[in-house]
Parts: sequence; structure tokens; C-alpha cells
Amino acid sequence: MLPALKRLALRALTFPGATRPLRPLLRGRATIFMLHRFTDPARGIEAHAPEDLRQALAWLRRERVPLVPLPDIFGERAPALPAGATAFTIDDGYLEQATIAAPVFTEFDCPVTTFLTSGFLDRTLWFWWDRIEFVFQQTTHRSLDLTIGDSTVRHAWQNDAGRLAAQRDVTERCKLVPDGEKHATIARLAVAAEVALPDSAPERYAPMSWDQARACERQTTMRFGPHTVTHPILSQTPDAQSRIELTDSWRRLREELGEPVPIFCYPNGGPEDFGSREIETMVEIGLAGAVVGTPGYAVPRVEAATREGRFRVRRFSMPSDVPHVVHCAGGVERLVELAKGGAA
Repeated sequence: MLPALKRLALRALTFPGATRPLRPLLRGRATIFMLHRFTDPARGIEAHAPEDLRQALAWLRRERVPLVPLPDIFGERAPALPAGATAFTIDDGYLEQATIAAPVFTEFDCPVTTFLTSGFLDRTLWFWWDRIEFVFQQTTHRSLDLTIGDSTVRHAWQNDAGRLAAQRDVTERCKLVPDGEKHATIARLAVAAEVALPDSAPERYAPMSWDQARACERQTTMRFGPHTVTHPILSQTPDAQSRIELTDSWRRLREELGEPVPIFCYPNGGPEDFGSREIETMVEIGLAGAVVGTPGYAVPRVEAATREGRFRVRRFSMPSDVPHVVHCAGGVERLVELAKGGAA
């Protein structure tokens, strides 16, 4: 009964005007949503459905939620942000982000910032987690022994669910080893699985092009920020690589695009995935701030109070259904925070 009551309560939040009394609770805070891939049946991608996004944006517009560009949360306008200000971000630079997502955001005149991995758009690489998925999807084996770091792990599966669990376990383990070891692990995985990894991304994993990014700048509400060159876990890289990942990704965006956004997005984005080393580099090259993957509201007043605060700005993963979008952007999550004794 409890889940049913919860569903009813969430649905009630979507009624016209239901959350407007909560909006003052969001004064001084902003909701930043984070998205990644979008459903594209022609390329075999099942992810965030464009129609779900369309319904969420329709609710936000109907309720007159202020939809703001991401830089407004970091710049001089931040202290004057309207209560309930909401911004959207997308990570990585996949093809469908330009071809499918950008038109939906533009339909609702909603700003969105997409963080580009520059080496991906330069087509010098495809993402490491996609290579892991490709191996598991293509192999005819039903078990694999794999050395990752100091451990040798045996994975075995009998069905698609077990195969997916093994893939996810390898992916998570690869986040915990140095970047060079991660790539060596994936190479060993491919050999063990007897799968040949293509040099360039198969269509399912393809990036947008720089031409498409420039067209988005001209014709849509999508803008772009830096997201490293190769998408490593930055804390797992040596000093020289960390610096190159930051400086070169920002340089490539400035070379290729008309007006890139000077806000960075950390790969993976957990508190253990970056540190003061990266923040020092970003300050040096003139970036205004950075977003993380930790859920929570952006609080510009608090984040601006320390040198590192603006480089640790939180985001919510974008829910797939409107009631849960309302839970964050409508102020219910803030009410829950206050009820638990959260900061005023």
C-alpha cells in the first residue's frame, strides 16, 4: 500500500500550481539536472526517452519555473537568481545529444549545456566503458577470468542479466585503478573474450561532430563546456596527464566553437574523482567553475564563499518521469532537506 500511496502523492505534485507554495524554499538555490544518453531506436540505444524529456519541459514551462543558462549559476547574476531557477546539463558528446536532445530543448526554448570530451569529437578514441560493453555484447564466452589491479576476478553468466552484471562489475572495478592500468585491463578483457575492438567508435557509440556542435550553437539552445580529452577518472591520472586533460579540452573547445561555456564537468564526478590539483589548474586557465555528479542543489552564496566551492557544484540525475522531476525542481526535495535539519 505504501508504494501506491507514494505514487499517488507524486502524481498529485504535477497538478497545476501544486508546488508553487514551495518555491520560496528554493530562494538562493538552483536545480541543475544531469543527463547522458537518449533513446535512438535506429542506432539501438535505449536510454532517456525524448518524450519523457518533452513532458518534463512542458511541466516546467507551464508552471513558469525559471529555466536559466548554466553560466547564470556561476556568474555575477547568481545572487539575483529567481527562486526555483533550473538548468540542464548533458555529459560526453554523443551523436544523439545533438540530433535528438538539442531539438527538444529548443522546442521549449530551454538552455542546455553539453560537456564535450574533446578527443571523442576529434575521433581519436571512443569511451572506455563503451569498449567494455562492446566486448561483453560481442563475446561468445560465458565466463571470463580477468586481472584488474591486484585482483583476478572470475565472471560467469548464463543469461543477459548475468552478462550485464559482469559488465557493470568490470566497469566499476576499472574506475578504481590508475588510468593506464584501466586501458591495459580492457585490452586484456578483449583478448580473453576473443573480441576485436574497432579503432573507431561503432555507430551505436558515435560522437557528434564539431560541425554538428557548431550548428547547435547557431540554431539551437545548446551550448558546450569542457569534459577532458579522454574522460579518465582524474584522480587516477599522473600530474602531467591531469593537466593536459583540462588544458587541452578547454583549448579544443575554444578552437572549434564560437562561444564555449567556461564551466567544467568532472568525469564520473564523485568527490573522490578529483581534487585540489584539478581545481588549481582550472583557476589558472580561467574556468569559472565546475559541476560534480553528487546529488543536491546548487547554492551559489555558499559555493562562492570559498575558493574551491564554485568547482564543486552539485547536480541531480534527471529522472525519467515528471513527478520525480517535480520533486527536485518543485521544491519537495528542499522541504525534505529542511525536515531533516538541512541548512537554511
